[in-house]
Amino acid sequence: MEPFSYSTRWFAETVTKHTKVQAASPLANHQVRLVRQNLPPITIAPITTARVSLDTVRAVLESGTPTAIVLVPKTAHYDWSAREFAEANSSTILTFKELYTYLPERDLLGLLDKNVDYNRKRLGQHDKVRELEMICEASMRLKRHGGLKDVTIAVEYHYEFSEEALVQAIEHHPGMDVILNANPNGRVTEAALAHAQEIRLPVFGIAQLMGALNYDGERFRNYIPPEQTWSSRRTY
Repeated sequence: MEPFSYSTRWFAETVTKHTKVQAASPLANHQVRLVRQNLPPITIAPITTARVSLDTVRAVLESGTPTAIVLVPKTAHYDWSAREFAEANSSTILTFKELYTYLPERDLLGLLDKNVDYNRKRLGQHDKVRELEMICEASMRLKRHGGLKDVTIAVEYHYEFSEEALVQAIEHHPGMDVILNANPNGRVTEAALAHAQEIRLPVFGIAQLMGALNYDGERFRNYIPPEQTWSSRRTY
C-alpha cells in the first residue's frame, strides 16, 4: 500500500469556496462533514497519496465510512478495483475534480469525470469490443472480438495537445497503447505528433480511435479516418 495522509484542514478550507457548500467541519477521524444547500450532509475522507488501492480503502474505512474518499493530488490515481470495493461498502472514491463537479448531486455513487464517462460509454458500444475494463479513474482496457489484441487507453483532455502534454500523459499513465484526447475541439501539435511517432504511441481523438479499433498493429497505430487527407498520415 502506498503511504497516505489526510488533508483535512486544507480540504475543509478549500471546499467551502464551492457555492453548494454552506459549512465544512473537520471530524475527529480526519474526515470532513459538509453541509450543502438543499441537500443532505455528506462526509468526505480527503487523502493525499500517489495511488489509492484496496488496502488504502480498508485503512480509511477502519475509522468510519465516509460518503466518499477524495483523492487530493491532481497527478494521483485510484485503482478501479479499490473504487468498486469502496462502493460495495457504501462509500466511493472520487478525485477532487470529480467531487467539485458533482457536489450539487444528491448521490455521489457511480459518478465519474464526464469526459472519461462519455468516451467509456462510446468505446463500450464498438462492435469489436466485447468487454471494457476500467484500470483507474482515467484509463481502461478494451478486450476485442475476432482475435484482436487488447488495447489499453489513457484519457486526457487538452485544447492543444503539446509535446509537454504527451510527456505528462506518459508519466501519468505509463504503459498505455494509445492516448485519447477527449477534447472534441482539441488539436495535436506537430512536436507532439513527431514525439508520438518516435515512440510509437498514437494520440487519437475519439473518431480516429473508433476507426482504429477495427485493426491491430501498424494498421491500428497508423489509422486515419477516410475524411482526412492521405498527406496527413503519420507512421508510428
